[in-house]
Amino acid sequence: MNEERTRDDAIHFARRVLVRQALVGVAAFGAIAALAPKLLILEQDVAASVLSVGAKIALAAIVATTLLTLLRLRTHRNLLRSLMIGSRDIDHEELERFAELPPSLALRFVLASSTISSLTMIPGIRPEKLDDGRAVSLLILAITILCASAIPHYVLTRATTFSLFEISPAEAIGALLETAEFYQTPRRRVTYKLLLAVAAPVLLVGVGAVLIANAHLQTFIERSRRTTAGLIARTALDPSLGAIAEADRNDVVAAAAEYGFLARVQHDCVSAEPSFGREADGQIAVITPLDGGCANIRFSADLEPSAAIWGALVALLAVLVAGVLGNLFGRVLAADLVHATKQVRLLGTDSVLRGATQIARPARFAVVARLGHAIEDLAERFRVFAAAQERALEAREAAQRMRGLLFASVSHDLKSPLNAILGFAELVGQEDLTAAQRESLELISTRGRELLGLIESILDAARVEAGQLTLEPQPTSVGALIAGAIRKARELASDADGEVVVEVGDTLPLIPVDQAYATRAIAVIVAHALRTGAADPSARLVRLTATMAGEFNSEVRIDIEYGSRDVPPDELEALFSRQTTARGRGLTLGLSHARSVIELHGGSLEVDGAPDGRPLCRARLPRVPPPRRPRLSSVPALG
Repeated sequence: MNEERTRDDAIHFARRVLVRQALVGVAAFGAIAALAPKLLILEQDVAASVLSVGAKIALAAIVATTLLTLLRLRTHRNLLRSLMIGSRDIDHEELERFAELPPSLALRFVLASSTISSLTMIPGIRPEKLDDGRAVSLLILAITILCASAIPHYVLTRATTFSLFEISPAEAIGALLETAEFYQTPRRRVTYKLLLAVAAPVLLVGVGAVLIANAHLQTFIERSRRTTAGLIARTALDPSLGAIAEADRNDVVAAAAEYGFLARVQHDCVSAEPSFGREADGQIAVITPLDGGCANIRFSADLEPSAAIWGALVALLAVLVAGVLGNLFGRVLAADLVHATKQVRLLGTDSVLRGATQIARPARFAVVARLGHAIEDLAERFRVFAAAQERALEAREAAQRMRGLLFASVSHDLKSPLNAILGFAELVGQEDLTAAQRESLELISTRGRELLGLIESILDAARVEAGQLTLEPQPTSVGALIAGAIRKARELASDADGEVVVEVGDTLPLIPVDQAYATRAIAVIVAHALRTGAADPSARLVRLTATMAGEFNSEVRIDIEYGSRDVPPDELEALFSRQTTARGRGLTLGLSHARSVIELHGGSLEVDGAPDGRPLCRARLPRVPPPRRPRLSSVPALG
């Protein structure tokens, strides 16, 4: 179920990344829309204009980041396709590039969104009635929030990305981790992440504080300059307060202009009450009624750069202090983790069994202490499990030894009187007997030889299971080996009247085999084929073929084709793999033993199906003996 879920993650990976990125973008621009009017103290009409333009900017930013993300994901389409189909052929370098996807997408998100947000500074796109100072403050606030949103963007994308590593090949993951450790990537990343986790909130709070202070200061300046504009209109430009010559009035207007107040008298004004408003370029216009007209005074309330610079310097200093502390804490945490990791890797099986499971030194971080205690608890449980497993293995080995000794002893005790019975039967057969007596004597000899073969199989299986079966290979003719196997097979399947067609090439080389064991192994397979065909009326002849095979003719292949379809190839394979079936009688143990003998010679035994559905056994014997004892694919079971 978990594997199906992770496959589903690979199929829908791109969609999930895009949806989560869009949600982060909507949340970021929503935060900007909610905070900007309050932090920057915007009038209602200005705030409405900002929200209208901001909605278009947000839509453009989300579309742009989506396109950039699709282009980035396109470079990993081969990897995603391989993960979807469960391929194991994945390069660790490709996984390494895929692991860099979360920071890459977060960086693209911030850069693209910030670039599009900066378009609000362009005339024609900038919100109406937004002055230069507040426009800059709005842009700084937007970029700050977008940078802060990069953290949840990275976390969500990383969770989606690393869910795919669960279905990645273990070899590729191991190589990736080794490469990362070689370049000390985890240690640097721990430091950088903690630095970012400490500095980012301080940066957000510092920028917010500076913007709030500037907004309140700018509002205070606006109100002060608005009052000053009213005083200029009433005291210097109002004729009712005294006769003012036109030349003096022009001097007053010029003097006011030096302080940023652009004043002019309108004689066709019909306003009866003082009013003020914000022009499209962000400047403030104050209209004051006069006798015979009104005074229109326009001014801006932008802050002096020095005021913003000092606030920015204080915020920058706070961020630097936070960065230094974050870097220090990150280095300490990384050092603790590296030490704990090194101790875990030095923790071997012997030390666990001895109880030496202390992982970490006194931790400076609680998370490292909890990690160390968890690993120590796990090691303690492993120690208990390993001790129980060791006792179980010892008990199993002792049981196997006792069982092998029991079977060997019983088989040997049975073999001695059975040989005596067969010997006396042979002596009696030399006497003059009636037909009925000779038939009874032949039955005794036949069943005795079958029982003797079964006892020999039990003895050999006990030796194989105990690892004590030793072969003495000698150069042997393939023809002689097969001829002896046919004779032995007829003894083992004496009640099965069947023919064996033998095809052996004249140019086959001598092969190094233990003639006794190899002959019996092939004879058991042929006897099973004869006995299986005896119960099938539609059975054909058993066919035995010996040819050269392997690269550079390095082995001899002996094919034994069954004449009956009564035993399917998969069931025959089960017999060779010591699995219990209802067929074969006493030959079932002999089949698994035959495979073990052929594998001890350095060869192999495979079960295939002929085109007509009949089973085909392929025994391969090398022309050169193996340099060491081969590992068996299965061991004949005694019980």
